[in-house]
Amino acid sequence: MTESLYVNGLRKLLRGCPVHIETGRKNGEPLNLVRSAIKRARQISRGDSYDEVWCLFDVETPPHSGLAAALELADKNGIRCAISNPCFELWLVLHVVDCHRHMTSRRMEDLAEKEIVSYAGKKFSFEEVRPHIAQAWERARRLEAKHAPGSPVQLRNPSTTMWAFIESLRDNGWAVPGLSGTSD
Repeated sequence: MTESLYVNGLRKLLRGCPVHIETGRKNGEPLNLVRSAIKRARQISRGDSYDEVWCLFDVETPPHSGLAAALELADKNGIRCAISNPCFELWLVLHVVDCHRHMTSRRMEDLAEKEIVSYAGKKFSFEEVRPHIAQAWERARRLEAKHAPGSPVQLRNPSTTMWAFIESLRDNGWAVPGLSGTSD
C-alpha cells in the first residue's frame, strides 16, 4: 500500500518527463513481483521501448523466503530492484529524520506514525513527504555507506535502495528539486 501511494505521487510529479511508472497488480512477495515485472517487460518490448524496469519491495522481518531467488531472477532478466529493509516505511521516515537502528517492520511502522503526521495504517499523504525527497535520497545514501559493500540485503537493516530508483528517475530526465545534478 505505501509503495503504491508513493509511486502514484511520483507519477503525478513526472508529467511531461519521459518516464513511465506503473504499479503492479500484485503486492508483497518479491518473487511474484519480479515474475510479474519480467512478464510486463516482455509485453512492453513487443511495442514500446524502455530503458529500465524496476521492482520495489521490502525485506521484512523475518525476510521473505523467496527474496534470494527473486534477486537472482531479477538480475538474470535485467530487472532493477529498490529494496527496503525492513520495510518501505524506512524510506518514508528518511524524508524527515535519520534512522540508523536495526528495527522490525512493526517498529518501523510505529516510527513512521510518530514522524510523519499523515501516516496511519500504511496510508499517508505523499504531499507531506514530497518536499523532502532530496533529503531522503541523501540520508539513504549515507545509510548505504554504513553497510559493508556486497553484504546481503537481508543483513542491511536498516537500508533502502530507493535512492537508486530516485537517482534513475533523475538520470532519465526528472529534475528532482534539491537533488545534486538537478535544478531547484
